Amino acid sequence: MTRPPPLLEVAALTRHYAVPRGMLRAKGLVRALDGVSFSLHEGATLAVVGESGCGKSTLARQVTMIERPTAGDIRLLGEDVVHADRATLKRLRPVVQMVFQNPYASLNPRKNVGTLLEEPLRINTDLDATARRDAAQAMLAKVGLRPEHYQRYPHMFSGGQRQRIAVGRSLMPGPRLLVADEPVSALDVSIQAQVLNLLMDLQQELGVAYLFISHNLQVVRHIADAVAVMYLGRIVEYGPKAMVFQRPAHPYTRALLASTPSIGAGARRQRGVLTGDLPSPLNPPPGCAFHKRCGYAVERCRGEAPKLEALGDVQVACHRAAELAA
Repeated sequence: MTRPPPLLEVAALTRHYAVPRGMLRAKGLVRALDGVSFSLHEGATLAVVGESGCGKSTLARQVTMIERPTAGDIRLLGEDVVHADRATLKRLRPVVQMVFQNPYASLNPRKNVGTLLEEPLRINTDLDATARRDAAQAMLAKVGLRPEHYQRYPHMFSGGQRQRIAVGRSLMPGPRLLVADEPVSALDVSIQAQVLNLLMDLQQELGVAYLFISHNLQVVRHIADAVAVMYLGRIVEYGPKAMVFQRPAHPYTRALLASTPSIGAGARRQRGVLTGDLPSPLNPPPGCAFHKRCGYAVERCRGEAPKLEALGDVQVACHRAAELAA
């Protein structure tokens, strides 16, 4: 049976920002994204992981059409997003929606929950007030809130409840893809699992795909189907979740996993904890961007940037990946 084409295809996506460096100096160039490629199918979850500053949130802004990339391609439902005109972008925007990190900042405190939920329908559809209200009430039930919450304001809810409202609002236009940018990192640990389980239940019910951005590998292990590991604007490892977690091929992925707290006998393994700081995207090191923090770096790593290439079921950007996996 032939697999249907991807819902989202990203190829060689690049986003650079020119930044001032003083009156007498030329502007610097921040390479926030530098040739990112991946695909995502209907109903699947791709997790994008990496340290702060690696380009995860910049990627989210490109996919949700908040910004246009410097170069590269984005295809949503087979349609070119990068070169689309205003009318096409308006038609495609309801297809991809976003859940932001902080539910305390992403909800307008002056609007009640009903208004917040109805707003995407008012902007993107021709539904009348009664139909919008019915849809909002139905969504409240879907995200685990009660009918009387319709008239309440965001300050009257806990952080977990606010994020449920934010998830419900993003689902109101009926998107096929939800971009979740650290959706549980601002919540108490005791609440994170509840929101993750809600997202998984909604995915099963609605068939929506997730581009799930996180720095928390334990969260990713719970929700993802595939994982893309980013470092300084590039994907350094990409593949099925089971392969990435069980046999990480890139030294950076190994270090991230080793740095993740765990309980039990497995926690006694030797940890290859990361040392040093993430290099500045204004002045990235030559060759492999990770070589200054990598215990396996050789001379080739210092002068030649590795390409993302297949290694079994995963893709990895490391000159020594095959050697280290042997």
